[in-house]
Amino acid sequence: MNQSLRNLLKEWFAKAKHYLRAIWLENLKEWKIELTYKPDFIRGLIDPLVYALPYLLYGIALVGGRTSENLNRLVGTNDLITFVTLGYIFVGFLNMALWAMGFALRKEQHWGTLEAVFAAPVPRWVFALGMALHSTLHQGLMIFLQIIVINLIFKLTIHPQGILPSLVVIGLMLIALYGFGLMIASLTLILKQGWLVSEALSGIMMIITPIAYPLSVLPVFMQKAALFLPTTYGVMTVRHFLIGEQMGFSLWTSFLRLVILGIFWVGVGMLIFEIIDRRTRRSGTIAHY
Repeated sequence: MNQSLRNLLKEWFAKAKHYLRAIWLENLKEWKIELTYKPDFIRGLIDPLVYALPYLLYGIALVGGRTSENLNRLVGTNDLITFVTLGYIFVGFLNMALWAMGFALRKEQHWGTLEAVFAAPVPRWVFALGMALHSTLHQGLMIFLQIIVINLIFKLTIHPQGILPSLVVIGLMLIALYGFGLMIASLTLILKQGWLVSEALSGIMMIITPIAYPLSVLPVFMQKAALFLPTTYGVMTVRHFLIGEQMGFSLWTSFLRLVILGIFWVGVGMLIFEIIDRRTRRSGTIAHY
């Protein structure tokens, strides 16, 4: 029995090592392709900053400065600039899941390498996770540069001791978003034009996730819908740690729900991915463009 268990563990670790190597190589492949087109890579780093600045300037114009007493009444902090900046970071994480991961297989179609990828001796979802790793690193670089520039302009005020727990929260949230990404990637195999689903979901999730405004300003039905999204707990808990936002639920509740949502959405994403992958292989429509 002991020998059988050891052999089973050895086989499992060998398979896990094989999958992790494939994920890492997919990540490296994406970096090599992106860095080949340097002007476009630089534009991609600048874009989030260009999109974020109007939100901040509109806020200053509307409230007459960077502080808002109404915001303080709603969430317990009056620093509008830091509040919106921390929230806008999560737009990048949404785009990572719904666009970058969702288009992992579509990009292989564009490059004409989908058949070669699917012939590799690893599950299809491994390539989506490789794209997820690349997107996470890429998005992290973009967020880092965005925060540096905005801090130079507006001087963000955060609690340094909240940085480490905030990273843990983001990690838990990303697990759930990977589930979303797997689901979108699988739908691309059927719909081909997967941007239709990504466009709809990203729009809905950006509205009901309290990115640039408190959750309490949303209609009641939207507030209830927001509680099923990992981004809601991610953005509110991170702002709680960094600027003291009042969340309306405990830290324990936030962490517990992030874990549950992570398990749920990864499970749903992988299940849908496997079902659609099996269906498209049986129907012979995988390579249809």
